Amino acid sequence: MKKKIFWILPLLVVVLALIVRFSPMLGERDYWYDEAFTGILVKQPFPEMNQMIFDDVHPPLYYWLAKPWSAMFDYSPAGIRSLSVIWGVLTVISLFWIGWKMFNKRAGIMAAIIAGFSPFAIQYSQEARMYTLFGFLMLWAVWFFYQALQNNKTKDWILWGVFGGLSFLTHYLSLFFFIMFYVAYVLYRKNFDKKEIFHIPFLKKAEKKGAVLFGDKGFWIGVGVIALFFLGWIKIFITHMLKGNLGWIDASYLSDIPSTLQIFLFGHLPGTGGVPEANSFKLFMERSPLFDGSSIGLLILLMMVILFVIAWIKNQKKKEFLILSLISLGTLILLILLSYVNIKLYVSRYFMPAAVLFYLLSAGLITEVFKSRWSWAVALFFYAVLLFNLNLVTYQTDWTQFVEGYRQGIFKGEYIITSNPFEYTSARYYFGEDKVRYYNKANPMEDFSGWVVVGNENRIEDKEELLKYKDNAVVVDRDCNWNITRLEKIAELDKYQVCVIQ
Repeated sequence: MKKKIFWILPLLVVVLALIVRFSPMLGERDYWYDEAFTGILVKQPFPEMNQMIFDDVHPPLYYWLAKPWSAMFDYSPAGIRSLSVIWGVLTVISLFWIGWKMFNKRAGIMAAIIAGFSPFAIQYSQEARMYTLFGFLMLWAVWFFYQALQNNKTKDWILWGVFGGLSFLTHYLSLFFFIMFYVAYVLYRKNFDKKEIFHIPFLKKAEKKGAVLFGDKGFWIGVGVIALFFLGWIKIFITHMLKGNLGWIDASYLSDIPSTLQIFLFGHLPGTGGVPEANSFKLFMERSPLFDGSSIGLLILLMMVILFVIAWIKNQKKKEFLILSLISLGTLILLILLSYVNIKLYVSRYFMPAAVLFYLLSAGLITEVFKSRWSWAVALFFYAVLLFNLNLVTYQTDWTQFVEGYRQGIFKGEYIITSNPFEYTSARYYFGEDKVRYYNKANPMEDFSGWVVVGNENRIEDKEELLKYKDNAVVVDRDCNWNITRLEKIAELDKYQVCVIQ
């Protein structure tokens, strides 16, 4: 009977995780710039899509998978996003299995529940981007890395290399996770295999002492597999790195870690570019400083540190906690330190693998330190209380409403005009390049030739050019107050207005 209950609970978690990811938001929420970029790319024939990937700053694996998948759904918003649903649910299943094998059954169930219902994990399981795939691949890279350290089998080192290489082809932030893999390798060997970590390579005397600073044979087999993936893409990678167009990311500090952990557990506003803030709690909680954008995260971080110290003192799963802590929280710290030398890459969604590993680390610490069979249930109860007290997450449906109105003939016009390159990209996904134009109100002559899906070809530069569209275009913007000409509002959407040129 107990065995049946044990299997029913994770199965129920997976089913519910799938249901919440197929909520109406999957199709109703507007495509924001990043998602629209994906939608535009996958609609292209493969040669054109690959050229656009080469001209951008992201590796290709997600797009190569999304292209044939979304074609089955006619490149609809929900159809493209559903690929992320698959990776998100597979991550939930994987966390259950890995948590069980690495720690215990309760840890597996707890990690799966956190990933299944975290607003952050749900949101990016409903996003037409590569982040859930990135998290899934890196989770399995960590598992095979852990197995390889335990058993030193060539098969495990190769599989670590395969999943690590696929992670690199999914997101370039993998490179910084790889650095922390090496740190974890050295500290693991030093602490648990009692090997020296300093030696001059190729000296037999040092090798006899068991030095590992430069790695052993199995480690370098795995690194070699990763290198094969890297070398196959290195020319494009160098081109992407030379673009250096991430100036919109602010400097990061160690004080950002609590807010990042709070985002991992409670999410942020969907469709938010830049560096977002954590979702807020209901009014009666917001009045207390305990429930601001980072305080809950700070409490959780302190709790994690205390549990880690207790586990280390009691010699409980030290190997597992060391690896997970270094590759999850260690990567966050690494990116913060790099910010001091002007390498600014600290954006919460880039750290989806760290979030997934953080769920696993939390579950492992709670279930290993607190031996009570109900400790994990008590922790999940408090997590559920906080989730139910989050403010309702809102999302925009302006473009979804406009597309429907256009199809029904409510809005008529040969062209759709937007007021900035971001909304132009969304409109281009929905209507195609030929039907969309943009007038960049902030700076009409700003050069967007370096933006792969924007460019300058469809840019309107002045009033005279705008008036050419007087009788055959509609304008979609936050308001109809354009200084260069008069616009008449003909409809209200969610937060936008539909206007015609007078």
